[in-house]
Formats: sequence, structure tokens, C-alpha cells
Amino acid sequence: MTKHTISNNKKSISGQFTGICIAILAVFTLFIGTFLAYYSLRYSYYSPTSYEGPVQLIKDNTFLNLTAFASVVLLSMILQWLFAKLGDRQRLAGYIFLGFCCLLYVVAALIWVSELPYYPSGDQLNATAAAHYHLDGNFSMLKETGYLGKFPYQKGLTIFYELLFWIFGDFCYPIAAKIHILLGVITMIAGYLFVEETSFHSICKTMYCPLFLLCVPYLILTPYAYGDLPSICCCTVLFLALLRYARTGNNLYVILCCVMATISLMVRMHTWIALIAVFIGLFLVAVQKKKLTPVLAGILIIVSAFGTTKALDYSYAARSGYPMTKGAPMILTLAMGMQDNEGGPGTYNNYQTTTMYEADFNRARASEIAKANLEENLNYFAQNPSYAKWFFKTKLLMQWTEPSFETLLSTHSFDEELPVPQWISEVYYGKYHDPLLNFADRYQSVVYLGFLFYLPVLWRKRKENAASYIPLIAIVGGFLFSIIWEAQCRYVLPYYMFMLVYVPDGYLQICEWIKLICKRLYNKKNP
Repeated sequence: MTKHTISNNKKSISGQFTGICIAILAVFTLFIGTFLAYYSLRYSYYSPTSYEGPVQLIKDNTFLNLTAFASVVLLSMILQWLFAKLGDRQRLAGYIFLGFCCLLYVVAALIWVSELPYYPSGDQLNATAAAHYHLDGNFSMLKETGYLGKFPYQKGLTIFYELLFWIFGDFCYPIAAKIHILLGVITMIAGYLFVEETSFHSICKTMYCPLFLLCVPYLILTPYAYGDLPSICCCTVLFLALLRYARTGNNLYVILCCVMATISLMVRMHTWIALIAVFIGLFLVAVQKKKLTPVLAGILIIVSAFGTTKALDYSYAARSGYPMTKGAPMILTLAMGMQDNEGGPGTYNNYQTTTMYEADFNRARASEIAKANLEENLNYFAQNPSYAKWFFKTKLLMQWTEPSFETLLSTHSFDEELPVPQWISEVYYGKYHDPLLNFADRYQSVVYLGFLFYLPVLWRKRKENAASYIPLIAIVGGFLFSIIWEAQCRYVLPYYMFMLVYVPDGYLQICEWIKLICKRLYNKKNP
């Protein structure tokens, strides 16, 4: 057997393996895309203007959703025609349009954060209050019964606000909001560049800009004193850097990946889903290139992110004198995710805290209690399959078809010392509330339908750079994770934003089909 034959066999095996992996990914994408597109056309979950009680299921206006979908298809065809006229100037025009959209985003976001008298509450307030206490030398929140003792994964967010408060002064939430605006611009630019490298038509990157710009939940969340937007930004830059690394082999991109993965994991522990996707994607890149270095890069990225979070634990222990705590075991959240609570299936009910108190903060005893509760619920699901179907379907739809992703709920806590502008009050409680959610509802259907029609593009491009699938793998992982974890609409917003890099391809695929059908009809009438 010649070396040439052996090389061809290796290419064939690696190609077959990659093809099988992409086929599996395509099956998951088809299921998720069909599920979300179908139900987003027919139903939605809205948060009540009282912001109390569970989100409410309403029957959607399918006609308006389909009208919005058809409008985006038409817009895609018009943009495709216009950009075809530009010829060699398409790239420059795209960058000009990107700059224009970034400017619009900055203006809209500045108006929003300047007018909104937002003041954090709940977890956001606890994390930022801990930052204030630490700067004063008070580390009581690190005790076993303290907030960071029970939820140690919030230390990364706390150190972020420690740094911010140290530079700009205590409780500088307006400064934090403006930093989030900058992160939004970076996210849009990184997403644009990702689409530029992965899409089958140059117009897709231009379509990405208004898709990002019109994402109402992202804009609403701009002043939010939590780690969602920093995490989304860092993940988007991470995906772009991985794509460039896979294409060029430049190790400087790996360093950037390590930094982005570390920051994202520190501020949001859900980043583990994206990091698992990173490793899977780089493993596929390694198979494609028949090199081990992408796998080593994936390991380095994960180890650096995990190592930094552990180093932060040791740093806090050294600064405070309190021993490190592991907090509530993860199985407590899993058990809560299988309970039908007041807010709906799997929603938060303070189960972790009450169970830890019941177990006298003994993690092993708390785990046994949670394990027994989890086993009881799983047995009930097995004995009542119709109830299990209702439970998990409702849980998914509550998270994925609430068009604002509960961002209005998250940001409706206001500073009592500041007046609430009339138009802000109308957005949260009055005449602007429903129109805003209706727009977000139409937009959500546009995104899910575009994502569904990305599937043929995925199959067409299955032999290309496997790093382009990493956000898609993260979306699949996030969808599966949302089935078992705490049901929180805001938790799925990152995967919704990741979808945006694939949606333009879906709409361009529809345009290609329309043009093909029109061409065949024309040829049939004019043989």
C-alpha cells in the first residue's frame, strides 16, 4: 500500500467521522429548530405587568408572526439585489453599515440607561454589596452561611464589581451600564466578523447587524448589574478567535481564547456549556486537520479558565481568613428543576437555601435529601408519562418563548430616590409594555424560523471549518441543559444571541430557493 493510498484512507476516515458528527448535530438542530419555530408561531409566555406570579401562556398571532417572517425574507432579497450592484465595494459598504448600526446601538442604549433609574436587587444586589463590603475589609459574606459561602460561583462577578468600585467609586451602576454598552458594540462587531467568515453569501454579515440591533431583550438588559452581557460578549469574541485559530493556526488567538473563556466563566458559570462546545469543536478541527494541536488548545483554554476561578477562591480565602466553601451541591438545583413550583415547572423556590439549613449546612446530608427528592420526582414522571410530557414541554416553552426573556422583570427594580420618567413607567407598566413585547414576539419568531432554515446550509457546509459549528454546539447544549436545570428565561438569552450568527444564512437559503423556483417557472413558460 502506497503512502498516497494511506493518506487517502486517513482523509476518508476523518471525513466520515466528521460527517457522522455533523449528522448528529443536524438532527439536534432540526428538532430544536422545529420545536421552537412551531411553538413560537402559535404561543408565547408573557410576564404580567405586576411582575408577580408565573409567566402567563397566551395564544399567539400566527398571521402576524408569518407576516414578519415574510417581511424579513423580502428584505433579504432586496438587500441581496442592492449589494449585487455594489460589486467590489460590498466589503466596504458592509463595514460602513456595521459602523452605522453600532452608532445606533450606542445612542439607543445611552438613552435607555440614562433615563432608567435602575437599582439592582436579589442576586445582583448581593454580589455588588459583597464587592462593597470587601473593599471595606468586611468579608462576612464569605462565611459558610453568607451569600458567597452558599453561592461561591458568584465570586467572579464580585471581583468584577470590586475592581469597578475601586476605580470609579462605590455602587457606580451608571458606569457599569456604560461599560455594558461598550460590550454590546464589541459583541456586534465580533458577531459580524464571525458571520463574514462562515456565511455562504456576503450579504449575511450585513443582515446580522439589524438582527442584533433589534434584539429588544439585549438592549433592555444593558443596565443590569449581573454577568449575562459580559458573558455573551466574551463568548462571541471567543467563537471568533477559535474560528481564526482553526483557519490560521496562529497561537495568539489561543491566548485571546483563554482570556475570554476565563472572564466569561468568572461572571457566569453557565459558560461551562460553551467551554464543552469549544472542546468538541476543536476536537473536530483536530480530526479535520489530522493534528493534535487543536485538542491541546482546547484543553489549555478550559484549564486556564477553570484554574483562574480556583485561584480566585484561594485568593479570597487568603484575603478574608475564611476557609473556602463549596456551597450548595449542584444536585440541589437539579432537584429543584424537577419540581412543579409556584412560578411553574422547575422555577426558583429557594430550595437550595432551605435544604442547606435543613441539613445544618452539611453538604453530604443536603445531597442525600436532594437525591431522595429527585428520585421521587423522576419515579412520578415514569409512572405518569402524560404529566412528564406536560412538565418538560411547559418548562421549555416558559424559558424559550418568553419574548423579553424576563429582562423587564429583571430590571424593574428602581432607585426609590430617583423619579421614574413617564415613558419608562409606560414601558414597564403601561401602554408601551404590550407593543414592546409584541414586537419582541414577532422578532423571536423571525429568529427561530431563520435558525430552522439554517439546517440545509449546515449540511451543505459540513466539510468546512469545524470551528464554525462551536456556537451551534453550545446552542444544543444550552437547550438540553434548560430541560434539567432551574427554569429561568434569562438563562437562555446567550443561546438566543448565539443563534443570530446562523439566522442570516437561513434567510439567504430561503431566497435561493425562491430564486430557483422562479427560474424553473420562467423556463417552463419560456422553453
